[in-house]
Formats: sequence, C-alpha cells, structure tokens
Amino acid sequence: MTLPQIMGIINCTPDSFFDGGEHSEPKKAFEHGLKLLDEGADILDIGGESTRPGFTPVSEEEELARVIPVIEMLAKEQSTKNFQISIDTTKASVALKAAKAGASIINDISAMEHDSNMQRTIIDTNSSAVLQHILKYAGGTSSIADVKNYLLKRAELLEKNGCKNIFIDPGIGFGKTQEENLALIANINELCQTKYPVLLGVSRKSYIGKIKGLEKSNRLIPSLISGIIAAQKGVKILRVHDVKETKEALLTLNQLSTSNSQLSTS
Repeated sequence: MTLPQIMGIINCTPDSFFDGGEHSEPKKAFEHGLKLLDEGADILDIGGESTRPGFTPVSEEEELARVIPVIEMLAKEQSTKNFQISIDTTKASVALKAAKAGASIINDISAMEHDSNMQRTIIDTNSSAVLQHILKYAGGTSSIADVKNYLLKRAELLEKNGCKNIFIDPGIGFGKTQEENLALIANINELCQTKYPVLLGVSRKSYIGKIKGLEKSNRLIPSLISGIIAAQKGVKILRVHDVKETKEALLTLNQLSTSNSQLSTS
C-alpha cells in the first residue's frame, strides 16, 4: 500500500495544548524540527498562533516573529534533507512572508475564509494548499456530507484560479460534536474518494478523552490507531505530534499489508 506522508507539528507558541510552549523560542523550535525529521517526518508544519479552544489571537507582527526565523533556519536544511515546510496560518501576509522564507505549503484552517487575500497569496507564491472545514465559516452542519460539499466548493474555487496542489482536511475537533468527530474519522474514505487528497489531524485531540474508558489516556495509542485506520481508508497526510511512533505504526501496517498480499497470490 502507499503510506501517507507524515506532517510533524511545530507549535511556536507559548500556549500550545500539547507541549505547553516548549518550542516557543525559534532555536528550540528549529531543534525540534530536526528531531522530527530524524524520526521520519516528510513535512514540518510551523504555526505561530494557537488554535486550541479559547485561544488568544496574536498580531501579524508577533506571529511573524515566531515563525519566520524557524522557517529560515529549517529551509537551509533542505539542501541535505528531503522535506517540505508548511506554514499554519490564516493570515495572508504571514503566508506570503513564510513562502518567501522557504515554506511551500500554506495550511489555512479557515479554508481562505478568514483573510480575503489568502487565495491570491496561495496562487502568487505557487504554493500547495491545505483547506480545512470549520463550522463557523462553513455553516450548515458537520455531517460527512456537509463537510465534503463545503471542502469541495472551496477546493474547486482555488483550483479554478490556478492552484494545482490542494489538500482537504475535515477539521477534527473544530466546532464539532463528539459524534461528528467520530463519524468523520470512521467515514473518512468518503472524502478520500474525491479528486483532492486528504490531510487528517487527530493527534492527541480531545475527542479521545471523551471516549468511555479513555478519560485519563495520554492519547498516544488512540492517536496512532486513528491514524492507522485513516491510512487504510486512503488519507494521504497525517498531521501528528508523535512522528517516531507514527512512522513505526505505518511501517508495520505496510509490512503486514504486503505480507498478506504475497500470501494470497502465492
């Protein structure tokens, strides 16, 4: 089987829900990025504004100060290491400067709804794009049908205007009920059947702690299992905190899938 790429998360924020701001300083974020690459990351997703529930928005200047030095340092590593840099932002100005610094993917959780200049920025910089579903922008419900229809409309709009590499993301945890989160993961194959490859972020998210019996879980194993199921259903990128563990899980899945195929054809 074709394994999904692994997108390692670098939160350059003091209020990250996962690492508590451990990588908020550029040098520490850079070193963490190198560690994720050594563990098997294909993409590094760098964000300077937390999107955790109840997050405090930051100014353009602050966001730039957090992410641009990290991108510039990591971009220098691309001469010897094969990976891409993604900027996780809803601000077109941040995306533009990140692209100039070395990012080739713009990961906009608002699907270009937050900033009217984002579409033009994606196209002008010839960047790949990740468009995510958030209920407050999409309206309607977070059913698989509504999420799919919304993401297709946003992706088609961007493609029509010249972007050639677009990923869609159902936005697990963004304004969705527990039932909707679980249904989206379980039925992610419906998104994978569209023309646009799917990115999925389920790593350590709160839906895990709401599953009966997992209230005190550190969420690692449930994250890995969710990622394996997503890989089997056709997801192309897994956005994760735990790169090493995800890589090992995917390599095991691949080996077992290959072994089963060889046995059935012998």
